Amino acid sequence: MSSALTPVPAALSAPPAAVTGKPVVVALIGLPGAGKSVVARALADQLDYRRVDRDAIRHAMFPRCSYSFVEKRASFRGVLLALEVNCMLGESSVIDGCTFSRRADLARVDQVVRQYAYTPVPLFLDCPSELARERIARDVAENRHLARDRNPDVVGEVLARMEPPPPGALTIDARLPATEVCRLAVEAVARIAGIGSR
Repeated sequence: MSSALTPVPAALSAPPAAVTGKPVVVALIGLPGAGKSVVARALADQLDYRRVDRDAIRHAMFPRCSYSFVEKRASFRGVLLALEVNCMLGESSVIDGCTFSRRADLARVDQVVRQYAYTPVPLFLDCPSELARERIARDVAENRHLARDRNPDVVGEVLARMEPPPPGALTIDARLPATEVCRLAVEAVARIAGIGSR
């Protein structure tokens, strides 16, 4: 995929002085219900990364979304564009709202961010499907997720097409308490980026 944007000269695209460490883009991999959104918020809050949320992009593009393949792919292209803009602005990002069940989507992220010398960081939240279903059912019962695609059945659909995470992906046991999963994720990403959490 060629870049849709013209690269910005290096002098104009340098990260702001307040940003330290190696620029990264974190791709959270895992089943719906694995805790990707919780981890994405922790990375955004504690490492000051920009959160690129495919669900929010999809909702903005298609307020009455039917969750068709075309709408999903269009919103993923929106994610790629947001990542490219963040890279041009010198901002590290974390991707939320994608399962990355297919490695081809991770490859597209890599292709976009590497052209700006950003390091892609695949982070796999390893969650058993039964636990993922339980979490979604609890969230729906508590009105935390009202989207049509947010039901326990979606776990099986994603699992059927889920490819193994790429070699070298960070892996965190998502059965741990959310605070521990977030702590481990923040520490691991901060170590790769060469910065400390706040």
